[in-house]
Amino acid sequence: MRLAYADPPYPGKSRRYYGDHPDYAGEVDHRRLIEQLGDGYDGWALSTSAEALQSVLALCPAGSRVAVWVRGERPTRSAGPLNAWEPVIYWGGRRDASRSTTAGEKVSRRRVAEDLPDASRDTGTALSVAPAGEHDASRRAAAHASLVAAADASLGSARRVDVFAYRPGARTTEPGRVVGAKPAAFCRWVFDLLGAEPQDQFDDLFAGSGGVARAWSVFSGRAA
Repeated sequence: MRLAYADPPYPGKSRRYYGDHPDYAGEVDHRRLIEQLGDGYDGWALSTSAEALQSVLALCPAGSRVAVWVRGERPTRSAGPLNAWEPVIYWGGRRDASRSTTAGEKVSRRRVAEDLPDASRDTGTALSVAPAGEHDASRRAAAHASLVAAADASLGSARRVDVFAYRPGARTTEPGRVVGAKPAAFCRWVFDLLGAEPQDQFDDLFAGSGGVARAWSVFSGRAA
């Protein structure tokens, strides 16, 4: 598949954050950008701001969906509620990813539960969660549920989800760092949203620091 990600300056913010950059060319024409994405790719993702979501989404084709990156609020003074999330509009891509991605592992909560020891029979690990002397049926059931939840959480992104909660720290050592550069964990989430596989073509239309390309080279196995 031909896939793409676009992280342009958000509407109304271009001059403020990128006016001093040598490649600054004013506001991005989002209508033209979305047409370019739709004409040239089997699937794409587009980052924008919560403030601009209504106007940008109105330009997108039918079937477009909105995912949420919960990045946390930035340390600043504000008269109103602080913004702590960013939308990612995405369209197309692969419906069923293969096992090449974590998204395609298709590990369900039920499968995890089946693989765990039965707390009603086992006297080892499962029962050790419950306090000594209180191994009645309800305590054993609660212990088993705790193990299921812990194992399920350890799977990380085994299932594709449209909400990504990750608060990045300052990436002061990142080569060519620019304002708004996305962390590698975010890039992997976008790859999974689109059902990307290593053999696909993935284009970053606003390269910036090159972080998305580096993340893709790791994902696709092309990194040194």
